[in-house]
Amino acid sequence: MKVRVNDVELDLEPGTSAIDAVFAAGYDVPYFCSQEYMSPIGACRLCLGKIGAPRKDRDTNDWIRDESGEPKIFYFPNLMATCTTAIMEGMVIDTLSQEVKRAQAGMMEFTLINHPLDCPVCDKGGACELQDRAYEYGEGVSRFQFDKRHQEKHHALSELITLDRERCIHCKRCVRYFEEVPGDEVLDFMERGGHTYIGTVDEGLPSPFTGNITDICPVGALLDATSRFRGRNWEYDHTRTTSPDDASGAAITVDARTGRIERIKAARNTQVNLDWIDDSTRFGHEYVDAPDRLKTPLVRRDGRLVPASWEEAAAFIRERLGALAGAPVGVVLRADATLEEGVAARALAAHLGGHAEHFPRPAASLISPNPATFTDVATSDALFVVGDPTEEVPTLDLRIKDALKGVAPPKLLPHGVPIADLRLKERMPRKREILTVAAPYRVSLARHAGETLIYPAGQEAALFEGVLAGDGEALGLEPERLRALKERLEAAQNPVIVLGAFVLASARATAAAQRLAAAVGAKVMKLGPMANSYGLEATGVTSPAGYAELLRGSRALFVSQLNPAKSAPLRAHLAELELLVVHESFPTETTELAHVVLPAKTGYEKEGTFVNLEGRYLGVHPAPVDGGLSEDFTGVVRALGEAFGTRLDGRSVRSARRVLNKALGFDLAALDPEGHLAPSEAPAGGAAAEDAEGATPEAEGAAPAGPRLLLTPSLIKLGRLSRNPKLHAAYGDPPLRLHPRAAAARSLTDGERVVVRAGGFSRDAVVRCDADLPEDLMLLGALFDQPVGLVTDVSVERAPEPLPLVDAEPVGAEPAGATEEITA
Repeated sequence: MKVRVNDVELDLEPGTSAIDAVFAAGYDVPYFCSQEYMSPIGACRLCLGKIGAPRKDRDTNDWIRDESGEPKIFYFPNLMATCTTAIMEGMVIDTLSQEVKRAQAGMMEFTLINHPLDCPVCDKGGACELQDRAYEYGEGVSRFQFDKRHQEKHHALSELITLDRERCIHCKRCVRYFEEVPGDEVLDFMERGGHTYIGTVDEGLPSPFTGNITDICPVGALLDATSRFRGRNWEYDHTRTTSPDDASGAAITVDARTGRIERIKAARNTQVNLDWIDDSTRFGHEYVDAPDRLKTPLVRRDGRLVPASWEEAAAFIRERLGALAGAPVGVVLRADATLEEGVAARALAAHLGGHAEHFPRPAASLISPNPATFTDVATSDALFVVGDPTEEVPTLDLRIKDALKGVAPPKLLPHGVPIADLRLKERMPRKREILTVAAPYRVSLARHAGETLIYPAGQEAALFEGVLAGDGEALGLEPERLRALKERLEAAQNPVIVLGAFVLASARATAAAQRLAAAVGAKVMKLGPMANSYGLEATGVTSPAGYAELLRGSRALFVSQLNPAKSAPLRAHLAELELLVVHESFPTETTELAHVVLPAKTGYEKEGTFVNLEGRYLGVHPAPVDGGLSEDFTGVVRALGEAFGTRLDGRSVRSARRVLNKALGFDLAALDPEGHLAPSEAPAGGAAAEDAEGATPEAEGAAPAGPRLLLTPSLIKLGRLSRNPKLHAAYGDPPLRLHPRAAAARSLTDGERVVVRAGGFSRDAVVRCDADLPEDLMLLGALFDQPVGLVTDVSVERAPEPLPLVDAEPVGAEPAGATEEITA
């Protein structure tokens, strides 16, 4: 459609909003209520424009023309909100006339009537839309002579979000966000008129995506409680990078000041996370600055770890390796190591005649012959999700909910993402019937699904085989439900099957899922356990024997940011090694056994590349954090290479990228901010892997007798909670979920603290009774580097009483024991 904005002629798609036409023409108009990826509502009335359009003669169906023969423009009697007005052929939009300027200034004056002059102390100062728009479009002088409205200024919506009600301008962005993006309707307007305020009926904000409202709030009303009053916007060093927290590859901005990470915000990636991140990604950074952070190398001398230089540590390692010439050597990385660190690990292992491996690594390959992207998910008309994406890859949860809207992702305009997408409506109905969710227990995404299948834990292969055969009796599921699911997938134009951690823990289940996908023509998305699981597998950081056997078969071992010693069986073997080099950021059970401890950078301090679950290569960039002498694994290899007197591949990020660029055919240093999609070819068969205790994580066949513990994915990175006190305060201790009758049989009550022992590990937890669970199944969140799946031989005991105060302890009394959470 042809449109004229002031003096600029445009040709735009039908359905484009007038406000987007204004920005596409290179002009500006103020607005507060509109927000990309959300419905336009015209609440703030700041984007007013003078709008007109030609009319057709009813008799001739031709344009009514003026004296010059041009179509005559008929203006609307009142100024129009450009965010809720769709363009039409021949439309004229005026945003520069004095009439428009006066109206915009008048609306700005109304907006500011009750707004406090908090700019000198407001966290939003320097990045405030109201501040900017008032300067650009306001009168500059206040005529308001009365007392302003006074409301609560420090209202804690949750442990993580603070609301200053005086600053709220009632734009309704936060309310619409919860309704339209995560689908958690937890905020709304209370009262009316000048007494209106934002509030919640329930205590807290029961959603894992609450922090996004602090990004979209146009004023300083909604604030990140963890960084409030920590600095002004211009005082932060802003670093765009890729989240190290999960396999989505979500774009984030890390704001650091004086060597500390103060806050993390969502950054836009239109192909991955849009403008949203989950709370664990946003608030889970506090561990980086924990007081027990390792910042200098340590070498064991006379039975004690003592500080040393990198050169001294490398020389110690060289001497030990010299005495072990020909002995088997292993190098293991955590699965959120960068591609460049993977190259360094392979180079070191090859130089020492050993193997490199990453962990955790599923039993099945993450590389699929028919991979799905986030856009495929968002445009799918039939989704079959097996697992719990809300806990595994929260970005995927939101993209699934995009699909339920039935609206394709918007096309980019000259100014980027549309400001007002008129296809989106407030409280628009969701197409729940296209979503089927299956899991061994009821997951949070199930309440948005048209169909939920609860199957016995460990029977994922039987589930897919049952859908293929239309027979679910062995699973306790009605056959007609499985047949209907297969028919929906077959009839769909863009079906997608999502495979979570429970499926990937079994090569047989994954193979059955691939057969189903091939039969119905579906694409497959596999949810890797960590930020670079896909990339490390694709670049060959794998060993034939698998993780546990590599550890057991080595006499010298390099362990990077893993804690295998938290497993009792592996701890005994590690204690007998001739050389144990641990590359770690914090003290762990494994550093206690190490001969050398090398300080490691965290994911926020690295330069490198991640490959997300789509096969998208994404840049990782370092924030200016005070990590002391910490290095990533390329730094480890550089120091060792100098000690060995050789130049190893991967001795620096640049060196590793030369190797990678040659293999990939593109330059990793020149990646687009939204990444480069280049899925790898699927392997001929699944990759073998073993869990931390050495047992292959297959869970097929008959369910074992006795109580069973299912380690489940966890949004909150368990094992780091002790170093994230603010996140810990918000989410509490990890729960052990079990049926009320199962709890009663163990004489346990809801809320009671217990110690869970199973499979060589011990964990603290809090009992949470859940009547929806089978009586023989308990659920416990896995640690962030621990495989999920069934564990048998489980014991649950009451936690010992905490240690009494010293001055209250009777003379001669035995001190009570205390059980601590094992951290990774």
